[in-house]
Amino acid sequence: MKYYDVHGKRLPIPSFFQVYNYGGGNGDKDREIVYSEFTGNTPALINYYYINNRYPHLFQSRMFDDLSGYSKVGDLYNDIRRKLIDQKGEIYSGYKSREYDFNCKVFLLDSGAFNIVKYIAESVDYDISRFKEALIGHMRDYYDFADRLKFDIVVGFDLGGKYTEKDNEKGNKRLRDLLAGIDAEKVNDILLEETVRYLSSKGSYYPHVLAPVHGATPEDYAACTERILALEKAYSCEFWGFALGGIASYRQVDDSWYGDIDFRKTGKSGTIETVTPARASMIVRKRAGSRPIHALGCGGYPNIAMNYFCGATSFDAASPVRRVGDGSLESTRLVFDPCPHRKVGFSRYFVGGIDMDGTMREEPCTYVRLNEVDDNMSLCGCPACKEAGSIRNIKKLYSMKSSDNEANYFSRQLMGLHAVNQHRKLCEVIADYASFYDFCKAYPNTLNTRLKEIYRQL
Repeated sequence: MKYYDVHGKRLPIPSFFQVYNYGGGNGDKDREIVYSEFTGNTPALINYYYINNRYPHLFQSRMFDDLSGYSKVGDLYNDIRRKLIDQKGEIYSGYKSREYDFNCKVFLLDSGAFNIVKYIAESVDYDISRFKEALIGHMRDYYDFADRLKFDIVVGFDLGGKYTEKDNEKGNKRLRDLLAGIDAEKVNDILLEETVRYLSSKGSYYPHVLAPVHGATPEDYAACTERILALEKAYSCEFWGFALGGIASYRQVDDSWYGDIDFRKTGKSGTIETVTPARASMIVRKRAGSRPIHALGCGGYPNIAMNYFCGATSFDAASPVRRVGDGSLESTRLVFDPCPHRKVGFSRYFVGGIDMDGTMREEPCTYVRLNEVDDNMSLCGCPACKEAGSIRNIKKLYSMKSSDNEANYFSRQLMGLHAVNQHRKLCEVIADYASFYDFCKAYPNTLNTRLKEIYRQL
């Protein structure tokens, strides 16, 4: 398997980045840090918006109030983990914590900039000209922050291509008017050039920087890539690689990305979402040479192989651990009932994929409600599965919520971190194949058979 050397740490090609959103929520997000040993040195994506308490948000952690004592982000997360375990007691009593050092990970910082926009807009009283000036100042602060905490890689600051409205933004007319008055393409272009100026003025800058690529259509995406290359030449300053933005959801892009694909043989479910990331990867790879390409938010299991063989070298997704949060309190009382009479939401377990010994599993690759997973189904052999022992054990821990809340959290982490390991394992396996067709021949499951038909049309 090939690697990038990132500050003395190996970043496999391809890589799946585990998304750590501590500061963006409690509960499972805390425990994901507590049990980090189950995913080892899997690289990590951190959201600047969540770990910088300059920007008020719902789940702010006091750990981020003052970061002046830290020179490495890994040390910060080591301290967070210790406090969650030793001071808050957020660990299952039936599990003995193991030594773990976050400094083994490659850390990638993303800005979450479109969430920051709300704060900036309000701070300038929704004045567009002042907003643009303030935005550049916040951009510089972001890069300084990444350098100060020695993040290994940083995604260039931009307006972002995906925005989840969580704070009733639709009801804020002044914010809506400001956003409507912004030409996002032009603002991103300004931020891109300001980034190049910032980097060219630095004698040394620790993080490797990924240039963000955006575009409403494939043609716009190509033009944005060319603009980046032209800026590099003009300023004699080269980005380490590229970050593909705004392509994680096919529902948010122009249908020119996938309108020419015939889905009659494959169906759209589970395949249509793979087209835009794959096509964007091809567009940038054609122009970027051999440099790294990270597909932001595009690390869902069906996307990984397509992304890689179309040019991406890394990807991230929050879905593996997010699916464990689908369960309700009522589901913990019904987890041993495969057919509960009333509608209830269960945490979901990832089935299918590839065992740690490289064997393809028989089950279709999907997330299944925990109560519907067979107690006797074999586990994949990853560290989380070895700790779990069996599906029945996971269900037992899951059912204990009313008497032992930490047991329930532990079960959910065993499920979520198993899913992370499955995404990582897929990356390891596809690296051994010269083409997507060779990989599909070696692993001829239903998913790959359908994706091969999509890939043929790209």
